[in-house]
Amino acid sequence: MTKARNIADLLDANGDVKSASLDNVPASNDASALTTGTLPNARLPDNISDGGTTGTKLASGTTAQRGSTAGQIRFNSTTGLAEYYTGTAFKSIDAPPTVTSLDVTEVDSQAGGNQTIVITGSGFNSGATVIYIGASGTNFNASTVTVNSDTQITAVAPKASFLNAQEPYGVKVTNTTSLSATLTSQINVDSSPAWSTASGSLGNVTEGASANITVSAADPDGDTVAYSETTSVLSGAGFSLNSSTGAITGTANTVSADTTNTFTLRATANTKTADRQFNIITKNQLAWDILGGITSSGGNAMNSEASYMQVFFDPSDTRSYSGSGTSITNMAWDLGVNSRESGGETWSLTNTHLAGSGSGKYFVNNSSGSQYIRAPNNPAASWSNGTNDQLAFCGWWYGKQDFDSTGTIWIFNDGDWSPNAQVGIRVQSGGIRTHRGSSSNIFETLPSKSYANKWTFWCGYMGTRPGYYTGVGFATDTNLTTIVEGGHSYNTGTSTHSPFTIGARPDSLSEGNASGTRMGFQAVWGAADDAFLSSSGNYANSDGRGIFEQIFDQTKGFYS
Repeated sequence: MTKARNIADLLDANGDVKSASLDNVPASNDASALTTGTLPNARLPDNISDGGTTGTKLASGTTAQRGSTAGQIRFNSTTGLAEYYTGTAFKSIDAPPTVTSLDVTEVDSQAGGNQTIVITGSGFNSGATVIYIGASGTNFNASTVTVNSDTQITAVAPKASFLNAQEPYGVKVTNTTSLSATLTSQINVDSSPAWSTASGSLGNVTEGASANITVSAADPDGDTVAYSETTSVLSGAGFSLNSSTGAITGTANTVSADTTNTFTLRATANTKTADRQFNIITKNQLAWDILGGITSSGGNAMNSEASYMQVFFDPSDTRSYSGSGTSITNMAWDLGVNSRESGGETWSLTNTHLAGSGSGKYFVNNSSGSQYIRAPNNPAASWSNGTNDQLAFCGWWYGKQDFDSTGTIWIFNDGDWSPNAQVGIRVQSGGIRTHRGSSSNIFETLPSKSYANKWTFWCGYMGTRPGYYTGVGFATDTNLTTIVEGGHSYNTGTSTHSPFTIGARPDSLSEGNASGTRMGFQAVWGAADDAFLSSSGNYANSDGRGIFEQIFDQTKGFYS
């Protein structure tokens, strides 16, 4: 074959070497000249080294585009993370988060509602979960998790989920990559104390009486409970609260009507508190009930049959005043009789009307005529001169003038001082006159004071056996002022008597108290041995003074 023929076989029409003629060309060792084709794996080195500075680009695709060959590494464009396949699952390549602190380290599990906790750290990604880890492995998930940023998470869980037995709780944050971080022993459970005493009324305390009421609360954590009042009611009602024991003590203040004192107490254990509202009712004690709590020197209640109480009425007490305003019911033992009759005696009211409020009600003139309350009969004529026969009186009056030569308060009388055998107690001419029996027209000079337009307590006692006391006190006074005490005695005499009358001269009813004079509660004892005082005691003076002082102290608040 000629050379020309060989050349023609070697070259194509364009003068290029035919590819078939290159079968004996040796392979090139310069990979940089390769522009197409795929290198076989055998031509790749066992350890690939990327000497660049910008990074090696991995295969990239969504989660749906993942392969299934173990060892594959790729960039997941859905998660934004590199990942590799283990043969059974893809694992993301990421740094774990860190947890550095919590803004809440104490939870009140008894308070109800939810607890919000802010978690601070780093590397938090959207979709992260939060678990609270109990001390003994009792865990629970946060109910809501908000990833505020890669450094902050807000997690919310029910307070009741935190158990005291599991404190202290840790917290675990897990990213969607399954990488997590845990901060242990961060959250203690400190429950609020729980009240044992039910809310509402703690009972009644009668004015002037001592209170002894105890409230209680317990702390589930065993912490000491302290008590306090969030309001300012107890002290104003006369009570105080013991911060250690929960005891409410003190003496109930005087009130003009039943008064409900509502207050809020706080139980505190450690830093946790629990508030509860309570109330104590201060009962308005009327004069009849007060007398029932005071005993004579013989040990008899002053409103009892044994004390021979003869007359009682109180404008504030519907038990002693009833009807249309023209009569009152004598609540005491029927006049002249030592046994009580049903309903007592009905006394007539003339030119009076009821005024005031609460326990401070009173009768007052409603015309220019005489004001009086009059009994239907006259018992004094039947009174005897027993060895220890006695007469005692006390009551409240509001005079409209001072007791000079013209001013008079007709307190309790069945006639004028003449004849002397009649019974009477009245204030006049600068003194108090007490008379009973033919030789007992006793007149004592009043202490030098202004008595007009003031509520004044008048009291007096005398007996056939020597013994005599008279005292006076204003509603604003601490104690009675003694006018006289000594050894005067009396007898009943035999003169004609008029019906018992309060507020006017019984044998001349037009001679009465000044217009506007007020009458408060009135009480009379007598006409029997040991009616007021016991002959076994200090019959003459001090026992009687002590009884009057008690009545004064417990009723003056009515008229203050």
